[in-house]
Amino acid sequence: MERELKFLLDHAHIPALPNGYQVAEAQPTLHLLDEYLDYHGQILAAGWRLRRRRSDSDTLRYTLKSERTAGTSGPLSERIEIERAPERNEELPSEIVATLAKAGVDVAHVLDRLQPYLTLRQERQPVALSNSDGELALLSVDEVRAGAPIPEGEHRWTELEIEFLATVSLEARDRAASELTTWFATQPGVTVGGESKVDRAARLLSISL
Repeated sequence: MERELKFLLDHAHIPALPNGYQVAEAQPTLHLLDEYLDYHGQILAAGWRLRRRRSDSDTLRYTLKSERTAGTSGPLSERIEIERAPERNEELPSEIVATLAKAGVDVAHVLDRLQPYLTLRQERQPVALSNSDGELALLSVDEVRAGAPIPEGEHRWTELEIEFLATVSLEARDRAASELTTWFATQPGVTVGGESKVDRAARLLSISL
């Protein structure tokens, strides 16, 4: 399960943090190329989005993400996430194929016809975030450039993403999410978000599958 907070920024640096929160030394900037794949919207219609990611040093990876989990609102979202690198003899990781088939996608027909409908290019500045409970999340400032072949266009924005570690308890996560949201809502240059990058890009680019 992916659990994260999102905020839009009008600058490209980490805003001031509330008392009791601190970040570790910054990690190297990552350059990410994400392509979202589908065929006539059949994966999206089954409640999933399929992403193919290339980055500076990592191997090619595929990620299957569900729609936002019911019961989450505002900047905090939860999604089921399956991220895998394909084995040498695989086009797509077998767990992702099996999940799509279980969701009702005609994988024999769809997966051979996948086409990118949206591309995100990101410069990501990641850093570990902690408080008195210990390390809580990976915080990143993401400079995003979104483009699509149909309709042709491009949009850019910068966002702050705080992805909570799977080891963090729900109580600690909910407390931190509330404190951080309250704090950032009052900070200049910060807007409370909530949309995923792909949902925001699809809306701004008027993509219809």
